Amino acid sequence: MIRRFIESICLIDGVFRNLDFHRLRMEATKAAFPDIIGKINLYDFLYHLEIPQNGKFKLRIIYSKEIERFEIIPYEIKQLNSFKLIENNTIEYPFKFEDRRVFDELKNGVDEDEIILVKNGEITDTSYSNLVFKAGTDWITPRSFLLNGTMRQSLLELKRIREETIRIADLKYFSVFKLINALMDLQESPELPVSCIR
Repeated sequence: MIRRFIESICLIDGVFRNLDFHRLRMEATKAAFPDIIGKINLYDFLYHLEIPQNGKFKLRIIYSKEIERFEIIPYEIKQLNSFKLIENNTIEYPFKFEDRRVFDELKNGVDEDEIILVKNGEITDTSYSNLVFKAGTDWITPRSFLLNGTMRQSLLELKRIREETIRIADLKYFSVFKLINALMDLQESPELPVSCIR
């Protein structure tokens, strides 16, 4: 089976968000898998795209030796009301693989809307986003992430969030949290009560 990778980029009113972070992630992926990934110029690819000029869209790129396919689809934030803590001490997802069966298997049989992965007792990510928890006026993101997302990196560099180790027992110290990813920044993502985590 050919190993493929995904890059999901936010397009708002004709402008791509956090492009440098996406380019750097693709370059880091190529450095880790030089025999699988070809030389891809993200900026050149985007330059030749016909893109909508109004609204919010998700550009989803599938690539390996080359960009194999892509789609531009309207994006709306999912409404989530419940989260299930799932412990798995062996899970690894350091790169944005197209193959996401590990998450599908972990979600199998879960009644809640989404899962939050716990590794070695520490909070990591949901199946498709990083997390931030509110402490006073600060937003804290778990140090033990699975995938260092582009929005997470951007917000850390801007010092709008900071990293800390967050264990299951620490959840009681927070009242609200948010999901963040390329399509959801700190303002766009809705606040959720920690009480909806089970």
